[in-house]
Amino acid sequence: MKKRVSLSIFVFVFAMLSIPAFFIMQSYGVFQKEKVLSDYALAIEVNGKSYATWPLINGYAAMDKAEENRQFYYRMDTSGLQNLFQLAYQEYEIEPNDTNPYLAGQINYSSDAMNYVQEEQQYLNANDFIPIVKVFNHDGQLIYTYEKTGKGDGKLVQSIIHQGMTRSNGNGSSKAARDPYLNITALFQDQLHMDVQLTVDEERKIVSIRINKPEARS
Repeated sequence: MKKRVSLSIFVFVFAMLSIPAFFIMQSYGVFQKEKVLSDYALAIEVNGKSYATWPLINGYAAMDKAEENRQFYYRMDTSGLQNLFQLAYQEYEIEPNDTNPYLAGQINYSSDAMNYVQEEQQYLNANDFIPIVKVFNHDGQLIYTYEKTGKGDGKLVQSIIHQGMTRSNGNGSSKAARDPYLNITALFQDQLHMDVQLTVDEERKIVSIRINKPEARS
């Protein structure tokens, strides 16, 4: 009888300790297959050299933890997605500099590029509307739409936890910071016929994006 009571107490205590441990691990994204790149510098690889991609934000970028068939994601932010399309279509100039000794310079985006990513309001009635993000290719063709629900859409947008970050839920408690990220690898491959590959340099803390030209794709 005493053994049974002791076992019950042990199980109860273990369960009570496991609950906060679970939420702590969840807030660090332990249970998801992606990780946000806040600990890395984000760069574009051009002719074997890596260049800073500011104003792309590393905390808005994510990748699969597994190296095989690794996917690249970017948060549903219209300005950042616009810059990624400019990288894909090579609408930029390279500014070599030695500001950062680990990078070869900086990317300067063209100011006259078309708007690849647009946000508009889809009205349900005279008072209520849904924010919609529309994505276009270089020919002005609509290639993707996303209703800004703040969640994944079961297609190209994944809900990804920014590891180590929490967000207040309005009632005095907090939860893991989870945001919608667009799968850039899948979108560019399916719609632009471009391959997006990542090179991860753990020593220098750089994640370099490499995007091929459409005609170079086999």
